[in-house]
Amino acid sequence: MKGNMGKIIRYALSVLVAGALVYFAFRGTDWKAFMDGLVGTNWWYICLSVLAALVALLFREERWRFQLLPLDRGISRFSVWHGSNVGNLLNVVIPGVGEFTRCGYVSTGKAPFDKVFGTILLERAWDVLAVALLLVIAALTNTDVIVPFLEEQVFEPFTGRFDFSLWWIIIIVVLLAGAALWAVFRFNGRNAVCTRLAGWLEGILAGISSFAKMEKKPLFIIYTAGIWVMYILMTYFTFLAIPGLDHLTFSDAVFISAAGNIASVIPTPGNIGPYHYLVGIAISTIYLQADAMAAPGLLCATLSHGTHTVLIILLGIESYFRISFKKKDL
Repeated sequence: MKGNMGKIIRYALSVLVAGALVYFAFRGTDWKAFMDGLVGTNWWYICLSVLAALVALLFREERWRFQLLPLDRGISRFSVWHGSNVGNLLNVVIPGVGEFTRCGYVSTGKAPFDKVFGTILLERAWDVLAVALLLVIAALTNTDVIVPFLEEQVFEPFTGRFDFSLWWIIIIVVLLAGAALWAVFRFNGRNAVCTRLAGWLEGILAGISSFAKMEKKPLFIIYTAGIWVMYILMTYFTFLAIPGLDHLTFSDAVFISAAGNIASVIPTPGNIGPYHYLVGIAISTIYLQADAMAAPGLLCATLSHGTHTVLIILLGIESYFRISFKKKDL
């Protein structure tokens, strides 16, 4: 009961954070300009953006399957694709839950849950590396505006909450994590909890190390690059669709794609709120030279996030029924 109450409280807090950020994003919006932009939207470009999102999901499925094959050669595209879609659907409702769900769908005797979860952690590590690379590229190509934006809108709001250096927090967290790991392995075999945690951590490490055993590593890297090229194209096509943003370039889409993924760090249902605020304010202040949220920037964030979310929901529902029917047939 206490565990369920804790989950309810965490979910309620994430919903409140999402609501607050949606409020700040839409506060003071010129709704006439917003609706005029929506009416003038070129929906063919929006369709191309959705197509790019679909291709990105296909690349993600293939990349994850590449990681899983060293664990179990028999893992099928069916289970990886449909398990991923159901997981993405659940993440729209409760952030993070979908990662565990898709592990459950693809786990087998040769690829147990903990090892599969390790491959997801490896996926996330590659994604963080990709976002960092995009930010570096964007900052180098447009240092005068992008670096001040990151300082004012991302780093300062976070670090300004603390009276002492953020590095001390990082050091303390690292030391505590290190002490916890030492305790787990030190008492492995002597304490039931530590033994179970140690086994789980060893399984995760085995999943992470699957990259070393992976065949055709260059193809894995190509899939990773393909995912992010599709994400950038999603943003670029949305630019072209909206009056007032169609002058923005592919290079501009590189930074906005990275900014949108920075927003995903804040755990809210479906990433609602953080994405709208950060992407909208980035487009408004950097590319439209506005002092606050401008209607075209907010419309871009809303259309990009909304169409992608609808795609995930439709794919998730379709995959859920396919998995259910397959289990019934078996």
